Amino acid sequence: MKNVIKIFSPNQKAYDSWAPAILRIVVGFGFFAHGIAKMIKGPEGFAKLLSQIKVPAPEVLAWMAITVEVLGGLALILGILVSIVSIPLIITMLTALFTIHYKFGYSSVKTISLDENGPKFGPPGYEINLLYIATLLILIEFGAGKLSVDSLTVKRNGAREEPLQPDIQDCN
Repeated sequence: MKNVIKIFSPNQKAYDSWAPAILRIVVGFGFFAHGIAKMIKGPEGFAKLLSQIKVPAPEVLAWMAITVEVLGGLALILGILVSIVSIPLIITMLTALFTIHYKFGYSSVKTISLDENGPKFGPPGYEINLLYIATLLILIEFGAGKLSVDSLTVKRNGAREEPLQPDIQDCN
């Protein structure tokens, strides 16, 4: 129970740090860019890919994934409700990892040939998925860092140095 409360009880120290801010903005931009790319290419194309790997309701899930990536990426960039927004983003990364990337192994960079134009790469493995998931878990644990709406909210509402502890007597 203590860890669940900690997720929603920001610590002021964590919001005064640049490290989570940098992670949040970089990963947020990654999600946002991938979602926008899927949207520009057309959700039908992503739905077709989902259909080929036998995902049920591919049209609905394509739109869901695009929405989560675009809105979740934007929320991360701005630092809005980062702990909450990270959960559906982790779910999308786990889904991609186990439905698409797992069969290609760990490495996200596979040089398969080289010609006068440079290297040609094969399909990416699940390395990037794990990096995104790890970053999101760090953000859940430590908060959004500087330059975030979450940090402004914490400062305005007065942050606690330690997370709330449940009062055992209140449970009786």
